[in-house]
Amino acid sequence: MEKTKEYYIARLIETAKKENRLPKKSDFSQEDVNRIKGFFGPWPWALEAAGLKESKQEERIAKNREKRLRAKERKKQFKKEQNENPAE
Repeated sequence: MEKTKEYYIARLIETAKKENRLPKKSDFSQEDVNRIKGFFGPWPWALEAAGLKESKQEERIAKNREKRLRAKERKKQFKKEQNENPAE
């Protein structure tokens, strides 16, 4: 049987119900952990995909966007300062 994303989502949900807590990597074989992380990325993202944890994807995207804008502003400010005070 080919193990799919849907299979692992079902396993995560099943384990959460059985253990009455969020699934840990130690609840699965190393092979399964590797496959889950291969499908979903870091462990928290797998829990988000299974609906066991609130998704922070939009928050991460917004945070990264703000970080890029601040970096762009710093670069712009640096260039402005270089043009105002050329090296002698």
